[in-house]
Amino acid sequence: MPPHFWQDLEPYRWVILLAFVDPVVVAIGLWMGWHADQAAKLFLAGLAATIAAVAVSFLLRFVGISWFEGGYYFGGAHALVRFFAGVLWAAIGYGARRARGV
Repeated sequence: MPPHFWQDLEPYRWVILLAFVDPVVVAIGLWMGWHADQAAKLFLAGLAATIAAVAVSFLLRFVGISWFEGGYYFGGAHALVRFFAGVLWAAIGYGARRARGV
């Protein structure tokens, strides 16, 4: 990687971190990945995790409870990173179920 790669991502580091540790993305991604019977469904699990996380964050923002300030400024980037995080968590759930042999 070029040395300037992380400097270019400086404003997005916390967006990436929050997307990968978002509890809704983690829960939906793992659950749908665990129940997926084909690897291609992991992308659908990532999409479902993204939609659920965005809906919950907007709902929490609407009632005045939010752990993610600045979500409207990075909204599109955050949704995209949430998708990749959802796919990763779904792949972890998928792999865990296959490794368990269920």
